[in-house]
Amino acid sequence: MVTRKGLLMVAGAGICWATTGLFGTLLFREGIDPVNVASTRNALAALIFLLYLVITQPQLLRLDKNQLLILLPGSLVGVTLFNLFYLNAIDEAGMSTAVVLLYTSPVFAVLLSRLFLKEPLTLHKVASLGLAFGGVILVVEAFELSALIDNYTGILLGLASGVSFALLSVFGKHLTGSLDRLTASFYLLFLGALFLSFIRAPWNGLVEAAASPGLLAALAAMVIISTFLSHFLYLYGLSYLQAGRASIAVSVEPAAAILLAFIFLGEQLSLLQYAGVLLVLAAVFLLRLERDSDSGD
Repeated sequence: MVTRKGLLMVAGAGICWATTGLFGTLLFREGIDPVNVASTRNALAALIFLLYLVITQPQLLRLDKNQLLILLPGSLVGVTLFNLFYLNAIDEAGMSTAVVLLYTSPVFAVLLSRLFLKEPLTLHKVASLGLAFGGVILVVEAFELSALIDNYTGILLGLASGVSFALLSVFGKHLTGSLDRLTASFYLLFLGALFLSFIRAPWNGLVEAAASPGLLAALAAMVIISTFLSHFLYLYGLSYLQAGRASIAVSVEPAAAILLAFIFLGEQLSLLQYAGVLLVLAAVFLLRLERDSDSGD
């Protein structure tokens, strides 16, 4: 029952994360700047997170200078740059393509681990790299030169979001150290929002969304569902699951995102693009299975 509860919570987190593209697209279609959305989204989510901790576990807000210095690079890469790349990728390439390109992050993590941490390239990892590479080629239709040229900005932004998220994963243990998961998650979000506020004031998104109740509702849903609730469910799901199983359960995100894009936004992929999605998912699962076998999960 504990494992089932954890799986449901983590899968729920993946579905919540998948709504980022849906709510973001609704805002972008009305001309709202993705950078404004990124800044406002993270600032408001950090505020909700802060209120939650103040009310429930204020002791988790304690942080010393050394811990802060360790968290700063993680928040800059894993929150600030990730949000800028990912939301702009959704705007440029569409929700379905952006989320698949983001989900190459575990594969980038393999390459970065090899480069910086000297981790070996196993057969599983090489096979995953091949699957992911083939999947991305199909998803972005690299065999169609005209499609590739027309959408190269969105493709590069999507891949950059995968790299930035992978960097956070690779150096995660160094970023969090002995910190509680909730403490680390809050400060990563808070500091990332702070960096974004220097790029664009967080109230700009609110001002733009105030044009209509529908836009304000989409922004509020992105803050509460796509950001705060997704983090909350994932962190608590981890208390019932080992990391390997959790990472597999959260893999529902790209499938959920593509389904939401089809139902609500009318986005459709070709058969070859769907085949590419399956290849990327297979690459991720192969990496997760190897991690499970290594950790005994």
